[in-house]
Amino acid sequence: MAKNVGLIQFEGSIGDLVAYHRNGSLIIQRKGGFNGKRLKTEERYESVRKRQSEFGKCAKLSSGIKRAFAWWLQWVPENMIYNHIQSVVMGVKNCDVLSEKGTKTFEKGIATGAGTSLFRKFQLNPKRSLSAGTIINAPFNFETGTVSVTPHNYKLKATMCLGVELLLLQIDLNTYDYQIIRGGMHYCDTLHQTIDLEVVVPQGKVFMAAFLFVGKCSKEGKSYTWMRDAEVGFGVVDFKLG
Repeated sequence: MAKNVGLIQFEGSIGDLVAYHRNGSLIIQRKGGFNGKRLKTEERYESVRKRQSEFGKCAKLSSGIKRAFAWWLQWVPENMIYNHIQSVVMGVKNCDVLSEKGTKTFEKGIATGAGTSLFRKFQLNPKRSLSAGTIINAPFNFETGTVSVTPHNYKLKATMCLGVELLLLQIDLNTYDYQIIRGGMHYCDTLHQTIDLEVVVPQGKVFMAAFLFVGKCSKEGKSYTWMRDAEVGFGVVDFKLG
């Protein structure tokens, strides 16, 4: 692949060459591109196949997380949210430093100290940490399914309120089947309120992660209109492997 900087420029194909514009530059390359069959069969591409295997598993998990939280994520002002989720999942997977290339997984990575630390910091609004606006008074308890929180740093107008909800994400890390268990939205008109939240924790040995969502909405009577806002807090409060 090369950039055309000469006097003779063209778009389309001439012989075995094809030219096209990308990001303001004229790119020229040979027709056909990479041979996928060679990638799948030739020994010299074994390391590439291993990286693709790891990437594919992380992509399935990332897609599951994005689909599971689709309703709540629409209020997060981030257009590349899948890329953000994928970078966190891949980062956790890479914390598995003992497995051979091609066999590293998110499950092995999160079982390490580094992976645990990284996932506990997972924010679904990458531009604002949950802790920037909400105090966790008592950590999430998997035995009781409860957590105590206090929102304290949000800019609310007179007609606005916060919606606070505890969500439990359950994912089978073998099949990537997922389920969201909701604790129910709690609305508060003022800050500095202590809110006790609860969710039903199911039985079973699968990966579970508790997330706290704190979003803004305008209120008119009993009607709430949700807002896409930079101050949305959405992050992990605890998890367990199963």
